[in-house]
Amino acid sequence: MSATQTAFGDQCTRQHWMTVLAKARLAELDRHWAAIARPKFQWIRRPEYGAAMLRGAVGRTGAVFNLGEATVTRCTLQIETGEIGIAYVLGRNKRHAALAALFDGLMQRDQATGAGTIAPIIAAIDRCVRETERAVRRETQLSKVDFFMLGREANGE
Repeated sequence: MSATQTAFGDQCTRQHWMTVLAKARLAELDRHWAAIARPKFQWIRRPEYGAAMLRGAVGRTGAVFNLGEATVTRCTLQIETGEIGIAYVLGRNKRHAALAALFDGLMQRDQATGAGTIAPIIAAIDRCVRETERAVRRETQLSKVDFFMLGREANGE
């Protein structure tokens, strides 16, 4: 069993760890970045801002419509061993995008070499992201208001 399977259960896909890195708090990424050996890398695309169109559908079955735009920061880099790290994060945080891209490249390197040094870090970040999401859901549930409509008599009273 590989290190990524150990840290994430059955499997860890690139899509999963990129989602975790995009949702992570910058402080959490910085904390883990300070604890590892820093690889040399070259920028392919330095962190830059842009906009992405958000699309929605009513009730998941209705027609799709443009909901609005969101600011996104993207980054692409190549670490010294050749892996290309990519990141897209919501908002305007260039450091977050750069760190996410670096961790993406390092995670790819770990999968190729079987080193398993970055997978535990991604797993720890994943636990923090999940706990944050649980806290938001709990807080949302506490503020939930049930609305109901009182029935009216047929004569309009």
